[in-house]
Order: sequence, then C-alpha cells, then structure tokens
Amino acid sequence: MLRLEGRDGLASWATCASCGQEDPKFRCAHQLCMGPELFCQACIVAKHAFLPTHLVEEWNDEYFERRTLYKLGLIMQLGHPPGYACPTANPADKDFVIIDLTGVHYLMRVRLWPATVKNPQTCATFAVVRMFQIMNCLGKISAHDFVRTLELLTNSDGLNPPPNRQRSFRHIVRQYRMTQMMKRAGRGHAESGVHGTAQGELALRCRACPQDGHNLPDRWNNINWAEMPEDLSYKYFLFLAQDCNFRLINRAVLTASNDPIVDDGLGYFVKHAQYSKYLRAHVSEEEISSCSGFQAMFLANKKRVKGLRTTGVGDVTCARHNMWRPNGIGDLQLGERYANMDFILFSALLNTIIFYLIISYDIACQYGKKFWERMRKMPEEYNEYKIDVAEDRVWFKVPNFHLPPHKRPCHSPFSFHWMWGAGRTHGETVEQNWEFTNRAAASTKMMGLGSRHATLEDLFGFRNWQRLVAWEGQVHRDTFEAFNEALEEKIPELVVKWKEWVHVWESKQHTDVS
Repeated sequence: MLRLEGRDGLASWATCASCGQEDPKFRCAHQLCMGPELFCQACIVAKHAFLPTHLVEEWNDEYFERRTLYKLGLIMQLGHPPGYACPTANPADKDFVIIDLTGVHYLMRVRLWPATVKNPQTCATFAVVRMFQIMNCLGKISAHDFVRTLELLTNSDGLNPPPNRQRSFRHIVRQYRMTQMMKRAGRGHAESGVHGTAQGELALRCRACPQDGHNLPDRWNNINWAEMPEDLSYKYFLFLAQDCNFRLINRAVLTASNDPIVDDGLGYFVKHAQYSKYLRAHVSEEEISSCSGFQAMFLANKKRVKGLRTTGVGDVTCARHNMWRPNGIGDLQLGERYANMDFILFSALLNTIIFYLIISYDIACQYGKKFWERMRKMPEEYNEYKIDVAEDRVWFKVPNFHLPPHKRPCHSPFSFHWMWGAGRTHGETVEQNWEFTNRAAASTKMMGLGSRHATLEDLFGFRNWQRLVAWEGQVHRDTFEAFNEALEEKIPELVVKWKEWVHVWESKQHTDVS
C-alpha cells in the first residue's frame, strides 16, 4: 500500500508510456485504467478522451497531487465524437458538474443526464444513477448518503469540497426512474407516447395470474362454468391478499404542489386524485372489529396521527405468487378503514378478468359482511371500479397465521385448509413483502408526496422483477421434486435399494481410505 502512494518502482521509467517524452508526471488515480504507467500531459489527456470522468494525479517530486482533466485541457464537445474539436464551438456559460462513480467532477462543456431542461449546470452519468438505483432498492441507501459518499471519494479530507449537488441529484434520479419505467413498458414506441399510458400500465404484472392474451385459452369468454369440473376450475382462481403497513408513514413536510406526483396512477399506487376525492366523502366512517379475538382495525384507529400526511399504506398483492398488483397501493390517513381498502382493492382489479376471486385479509370475517353493499353504493363516477362477477364466486379467507386469534365461528368458513382448490395457499405472503420495504421507512417518512411515491414505486417494481426472475429456479426445483416423487411411485423397490447404496457410501467415505 505504501508503494502505491509513490511511483511504485517507476523511478526508472524516465519516458512517457505512450509517446516516449522524457520526465512523465501524470497517472490515472486509483488505477482506474488498470495500470500504474506514467504519461506526459498531452498523452494523459488524449488517453482520457473516452474516459472523461476518471481522476488523474501529478507527481510533484515528493508525492502525487490530484489534478482535474479539465485543468489539463480536456474538453468534451456535444455533437462530436470524443477527441474531435468543433470548428464553431461556443463555450458554456458556467462550469458543469458531472456526478459519476469516481466522484464529483468539474467540466466546462459536458451534459450526460441534465438535472434541468434549460441551462443545466449539473448532470450525472447513467452508471452512477443506475448504481444508486440498485443500492437504494437493495440496501435502502438514501440519495443524501450516496452523494456524500461520492463527495468523499472526490476529496476525503473535506478541505476543498465539491459544490453541493444533493438536490440536483435527486431530480436526476427521479427523472431516470420515470423514464426507465416508461421505456420498459414500451411507451417509447407507442404512437400515443407517454400521454397515452393507461392506468397501472407501468407496473410489472404477475405472469401466473389469469391474463387475457397471455395465459388464458382461446374463447375463454365462452366457458360454461356450470359444466366445468371442480378439479379444473381452480386454475382460473385469482388469489389476492390485502394488508396494511403502519411503518411506512409520511410526515407533512411538503405540499403536493411543491412535490407533485408525476406518474399518478400509472404504476403501483392508486390514482391519487380520484382516491382523495373518494375518501373525502367517507371521512366520518368508523370501523370497529366485530371479532373480539382480533381487533387490528380498532387499535389502528387509535394511532397518533398528528403531523402525519399518511399513517401507513394499504396494499393488494397476488396471494399465490407474492407480487404487488398494479394500482394496488394506497396511503392511509387514519388507520385501517373500509373506504381506503375498498378503493385500493377495486383499483387493483381494474381491467382484470375475474372468474373466481379469493380475497385473503386478516379481518375478512368483518370486511366481507357488507362488501357488495358498499360497492353498489359507490357513486356513478366510480363505475369503472366496480367488479363484474357473481357474488357466489367471490370468497373471503383469513391468512393461516392470523386465523387462530379469531372467534371459533370464524375458523372453519374462513380457513384456507377447508377450501377446495386452495392448494398450499396460506395468505401470509403479503406480510413477507413488508420486510423488504420497511427498511426504507426512515428515509421515505421525511420525503414530499411525489418523491415518496416515486421511491416506493421503484422499490415495488424492483421486488416484482426479482420475483419474476426467481421463478425459473422455482420451476426447476418443483420439476425435480416431481421427478423424485414419480420414481418413488413407479419403482419404489429400486429407489429403496439406491438409498441403501448411498447410505453405505456416505458411511464409509471418511473412514475407508482404501
């Protein structure tokens, strides 16, 4: 390590590693170019025409000092390949600041991802924004801590700190997230563009739940359910799970006008404008649990709400495959209320084909009592949210772990164990998702409305994507288990003999060295 602080035995290298000029002074800091060679000033600049955000150092006969490529003469000109000079170049009004994985840099005429549309003074490389996005989703690193890390990479002693670009970086990240969601949803190739995006279109959907055009048979709308055998109809079940999380609170620090929601209703959150209008008509409703063994709603309504914009979130997920539904997330204002959960559920079912609907909810014993009455009372302007399915094909269940505290009359009718077609469904998958999001609660609680929504939307999408790509491994494991079970069923005597051979081999492999 000490040798790396000096020229690392390069004192005998008296000429530039590129052109041969005597007495080279410059090198790429931290060996970002995978080599300790020394270069003259002209060669170090030319070498970094394609790597403008690298850090360089100059040997002053005692130690290496940090230098900027800008001061050494590197200029990047938009509209021209790296290293080419523009014959009619116009200098920028102010120095640009580039944020990259190697730190925060000053350059005069560079714009990669601008923080603003007009006269930008800050930009960031795609690499650094993507790095933050992954670290934020996995490690819940805040933008503030991430930028501080880059500032320390730039100058760890703090004696010559780079300009503060915290706010600009947050703007860039928010633009990047929104643009990525639009691109992945195919809006860049759509004739209607961004403005034609449908409600919930930016969310990643569960591939196993019934979807027209994906996994439903041709002429599915002509199915005669009266003649459908019970051992086949379960394939068309839609299992949904509802729950609330009171850790994802949000303080009233900024108004909606100062921090608006950009993609309102296009992803995982419900459409905020319609949601707020609907709740204002039900602000006086009270819900008290009728099941004395389980009073989650009563306790939630007693929570302290002073200074909070939201007391948590309610959500709807796929109960079988543990994925958040499009438009399946909504903010709570005062505990766990019918009005909130109804609107979130109906939003999550927008444009969804329903054959059979199974709703898992820890208070399903009371939530389902007047479910249809509440839906029919919704104003006409919310008709698109009303579900079109026979009442006898909608069943309410309580998750397995939450069922024992309920009264005994709830145990049989609301149990998954006594439901045909339920398989191994337990309804508790919705709880598993909260562990992933709760680590972001500390940073999101102090965000404005729009910033919080954008951050959580990214977390939900990242989690759904992880679930999708993990299915390949799950399918492989399920297939292997089915293969083993088939062997034991078809050739049980041979399987027993194989196991005996394995047992003998395992018992001797550490002792019999012959």
